[in-house]
Amino acid sequence: MIPIEDGRVIKNLTERDIQLLQDLYQYQVLNIKQIRKLHFSNSEKYVYKRLFQLKREGFVKSRPLVSGGQKVGAGYFITEKGLRILEEQGLSNKRRARDITPSSKRIPSVIERNELYTQLLPFGWTLINSRDYKKANAINRGALVSGALVRQDGKEYVLYILENNIREQTFHKVCREIKMFRDRNVLILCKGQVVYEKLWESEDLYAKELNILPFHLGMPIMQWLNSNDVLYQMLQRFGVVTQEYNRFHFGDLMVRGDSGAYFVANCLMGDKMALHFLKRYSYDVYQRNGVKVLLLHWDVNQFHFPFDQYPHVQSVPFYLDDLSANLTFVKKITNGDLD
Repeated sequence: MIPIEDGRVIKNLTERDIQLLQDLYQYQVLNIKQIRKLHFSNSEKYVYKRLFQLKREGFVKSRPLVSGGQKVGAGYFITEKGLRILEEQGLSNKRRARDITPSSKRIPSVIERNELYTQLLPFGWTLINSRDYKKANAINRGALVSGALVRQDGKEYVLYILENNIREQTFHKVCREIKMFRDRNVLILCKGQVVYEKLWESEDLYAKELNILPFHLGMPIMQWLNSNDVLYQMLQRFGVVTQEYNRFHFGDLMVRGDSGAYFVANCLMGDKMALHFLKRYSYDVYQRNGVKVLLLHWDVNQFHFPFDQYPHVQSVPFYLDDLSANLTFVKKITNGDLD
């Protein structure tokens, strides 16, 4: 219990209360489902009582969430009083509450972004919100970048979440921004087939990795692929797996087994750059280099690769239907429970 002096009485805030205030400070707004998952997973009924108490004492506030003209829940925000508590604990830098409260128009997209945080946190991912990422990287506050996601093994992805009906000028602005990250890994989650296909068809996009995924598939894929350890386990059937950057720029893993050495081209996150450079690794180049390729991809209709022109590239399909079953396996790796 952390005693807080407040006028005539002493109020006790628990460590969980402080963690909740810190999340509201970092991520601007959370809905009740997200708060329950993050902080009250073992006491679902108590979350409402505690939030009522924190609201009554002025540490948090709420606002109805509306979709299609109907109330669909409530969003919770930190107050000036809540910020002062964090400041006393050395957990904030004196921002005013109104400076970190999103506009009504942005609240749905912020909650959606935070759903990534709540769903990926148990799998070792962390989210850097857009405000802090822009400040740390000297990026203009008006930039459309949604922040960054950091994998359990430290690999960082610049994050964009794009609507299906994105305006043409907004799409071009995103493309210009992505060029600033040419030496970084970029992850774009697409909320519809139109913007997804538009990104794949765009010829003027490049980055170290340019990962393009449908939003609804992004969550389970990232839960599953939270580190290279998962791939090491899956690829051991081909031989010994090592991390080595190849000079052809389409992967950072190699497999050596009885059948010889293989580069690994990993397209499980929808890496457009990996396919771009892999197509340059023609059969003639392979004959001079002598290393075949294992191409990791999802067994879906959208994935097309001219394997008939690349006999040195071996298809290794993964199946989306197996994702849910494999998440238990991934959690064991995440928690260090797998020998």
